[in-house]
Amino acid sequence: MKHNTKRDLILDAMEYLLIENSAQSISVSDIAKKAGIGKGSIYYYFQSKNDILEAMMERSYSIVIEKCKEQLEVKTMDAFKKMAVIFQTCRESSLELKKQENNNFFEIQQSALLHQKYISIMVKNLKPILAENIRQGIKEGSIICDFPDETAEIVLIILTIKLDSHFSLTNSSNIQKTLDTLTFMLETSMHIERGKLNFLQYEK
Repeated sequence: MKHNTKRDLILDAMEYLLIENSAQSISVSDIAKKAGIGKGSIYYYFQSKNDILEAMMERSYSIVIEKCKEQLEVKTMDAFKKMAVIFQTCRESSLELKKQENNNFFEIQQSALLHQKYISIMVKNLKPILAENIRQGIKEGSIICDFPDETAEIVLIILTIKLDSHFSLTNSSNIQKTLDTLTFMLETSMHIERGKLNFLQYEK
């Protein structure tokens, strides 16, 4: 086990059990036994097994997300440079998920569930950041947008799903066409100068 707090012990146990078991076959009792704690202690921290799965996933990507937040603290960075950091965060996290699957960290049976949770986690964490970037662009005069929060959510849903190899079973050329279309839509609807979103490239 990697951590000492009970909450982290629970997450470590779930992570370990997933190496050889599907998410559906793992019980709360199995998790408690592997963590070396009482079953009742689990419910002090989590309401259900799904909550444990989501927390485990969120912890896995917390490093990437925190790195993103640290980079965005640079006060001299304009809105578009910050958006590029967010896009790169989505790209890196999708590659991390793919690497974990290639290492048999997750089995096929639970892939769909975990990918759905991955998308939910990324959108939840990055939506307020991207919305604030859009508001910064509005203040800078480089963006016109009446709905920053809703726009941020739509953009992140498209990015996380399209960059996710599980849901986007297509080649890189088709993925880039979608990103090009997204770029055109954002430039047109938000009156963004052509070329400002050139960072939306699937492969560089």
